[in-house]
Amino acid sequence: MTKTERLAAIFAVAFAIIYAPTMDYNWTAATYHPIQGIWQFGRAPPLGGGSPAMYWYGFVITSALGAGVITALAALVPDKMLDRVPWRSLTWIATICSIIYIGYVLLPYATKT
Repeated sequence: MTKTERLAAIFAVAFAIIYAPTMDYNWTAATYHPIQGIWQFGRAPPLGGGSPAMYWYGFVITSALGAGVITALAALVPDKMLDRVPWRSLTWIATICSIIYIGYVLLPYATKT
């Protein structure tokens, strides 16, 4: 793997690992109100007028910032140390585990009667 491919895999693994608890604990960097077209910093309650508060964009921003920091730190690690890790396999494993975790967290919403 080239260094760029390795760093892309590290970003993907970090993003998947950070995204799941970010969504579970509602650690959002921004809230978007689509009807009003308003962005707010952090977690904000829905505004009046039937506008939903969309937190997904904030989850993606939070996860991307965290994964970017981890990737930048990994770029400082010598290549010989990073060559030992099976990044392609780890990318799939982290993503699948993250999906399973999110499915488990959302299960009560799907089974609510």
